[in-house]
Amino acid sequence: MIRQSEDFFGRTAEVSRILSRLGADPPQSVSVVGERRIGKSSLLFHLTHGDVLQDAVGASAQPPKVVFLDCQQLQGISVDEFFQLLLRRIERVHADLGPIKGESYNAFRSMLEGLDEDRRRLAVLLDEFDAITSNPTFGPDFYSFLRSMANNYPVAYVTSSKTELQRLCFSQEISDSPFFNIFSNLYLRPFRLFEARDVIVEPSRRQGRPLQPYADRILAMAGRFPLYLQIACSACWEALEAEDDEPDWREVEQRFLEEASPHFDYFWEQAEDDVRRVLSALLAGRQPDPEDRYLCQNLQRRGYLESEEDGGWRLFSGLFQEHLKVAASSSAGGGGSPRAIAADQQLTLLGRGTEINQYRILSKAGEGGMGVIYCAQDSSLDRRVALKFILPQSGDQKASRRRFLQEARAAAALSHPCITSVHELFEYQGQIVMVMEWVEGRSLKEIVGEQGRQDWKPMTEWMIQACRGLQEAHDRGIVHRDVKSSNIMITRQDQVKITDFGLAKHWRGTSEGTGLTQEGALLGTIDYMSPEQAHGDEVDGRSDLFSLGVVYFEGLTGRLPFHRRSPGATLRAIFDEAPPYLGLYDVGSAERIDRILRRLLEKDPDRRYPSADELKKDLRKLLRKRGLLDWLGG
Repeated sequence: MIRQSEDFFGRTAEVSRILSRLGADPPQSVSVVGERRIGKSSLLFHLTHGDVLQDAVGASAQPPKVVFLDCQQLQGISVDEFFQLLLRRIERVHADLGPIKGESYNAFRSMLEGLDEDRRRLAVLLDEFDAITSNPTFGPDFYSFLRSMANNYPVAYVTSSKTELQRLCFSQEISDSPFFNIFSNLYLRPFRLFEARDVIVEPSRRQGRPLQPYADRILAMAGRFPLYLQIACSACWEALEAEDDEPDWREVEQRFLEEASPHFDYFWEQAEDDVRRVLSALLAGRQPDPEDRYLCQNLQRRGYLESEEDGGWRLFSGLFQEHLKVAASSSAGGGGSPRAIAADQQLTLLGRGTEINQYRILSKAGEGGMGVIYCAQDSSLDRRVALKFILPQSGDQKASRRRFLQEARAAAALSHPCITSVHELFEYQGQIVMVMEWVEGRSLKEIVGEQGRQDWKPMTEWMIQACRGLQEAHDRGIVHRDVKSSNIMITRQDQVKITDFGLAKHWRGTSEGTGLTQEGALLGTIDYMSPEQAHGDEVDGRSDLFSLGVVYFEGLTGRLPFHRRSPGATLRAIFDEAPPYLGLYDVGSAERIDRILRRLLEKDPDRRYPSADELKKDLRKLLRKRGLLDWLGG
């Protein structure tokens, strides 16, 4: 961890953002999220320096009181011990506050009351806070207390963790705590290029042996990662000390790899299947498939890939690439991890190049409870399409198959910019195949999974577009029945596309029951189901609106309102429990959004919005009041 202010480089935008939130009225809490060894601890500790805080507020104002705790060293302690340590640290760092009486909840509250009277504020910096969220000793009362202090006194928390805090909680009950709603996430990425160059140039210049002439070689070796840059600079410096001339670059690279290799190995071992697929293609000298563009963009944001002028991709470092080749071959050989298999072997049902009618399989794009989706090339119309193969268990009875095809064809008749078009339906080797529009973009599920909770403005705009698509379907008497964040795609142009009408059915205007399965069967995704759908009752368009309310809540908070440890517990929550209060600090219209959400998530369909159009009106009013309805149209 960088402890001296003068040795801290970069992160000016991040520091400014945190300080602006701490300086708000009331002060606001921030969760710093980033991969291991990306500089989270150094960033938090940098905020403890008086000159940094004074520069932020100006010479005439009083900076906030700041206290830093490394929670990684507090594993296994009790709540009382936590407050003892925190209060003693505050007392030691800020002697001007005088002695703090007591070592408990009440002592912390009394200290904050004193700060409030003096019109001062406190920032509590909690490094590696996931050590606390994963500790069962810290129950709901602890988090409720911290939230109430932030609500009523001038205190804010700045935490650091490797991923969003809710994902690191030891129980669902803690994850659902309103405490986490007071945070805005700040994602720490590798340095910007000018910051990386500063790290190479400035410290060495101060010591009289500048590394500026070798900056490009160091960047090619280390990329823009703070840790790798420090390792590379150290290796180059040591080589210069030995040679006192041009460094021996083979020696520099060897020294670099000695220290960096364990971190490269950790990255490969932790990589998910889809990430390994992209990396395997690049290691084999191929470009990733076009449908993996979002994965490449994510890896670029994380610093592992760089874009080429021709639109292609490359790994950030030749040394990183060569090391991964060895790691990949060793893990793939001898029955290693199943995630290490080559990309071409991951097409579990149909191989690349397989031709079905006029469609040529390019790659497997996804898999779910209803079927498998492939990206394919339509040779007749020279376009990309998505082929969805419905799994046999979805239609093994002749009557069920007939009903499914009847309803899928009705869904295929839908034509709207916010609905993924269905081009064709046919059967192949006993499976129903749906040919759909190929959408270049990412699902809302992927966006939230990567970025955490979304700003309310774009999230509301996306929901307005989803309302348009659902209203079109409902006007034609079709209910989706599986509205969820993974079925809402966001294109590169910020256009919403509702996908997967595989469970859609007519809910009015039909002369017979044409459900996909028997009446009372439980279809859909439990976390997003309306109470009537979860009961197996007949549903109409208002059921889709309940599901859309779950999606809206998920996008705004990064979590699901009714998800519990088991499907049974989740169903009970859907039937009986009210959704958590939204309570977003930085919304400005949180109360209005919460009213919209609570109407959407009413247990009784008659108490919900009667139509997607009615919901859209309220969402548009919300944006209009904030002056943001500049491009949404009708």
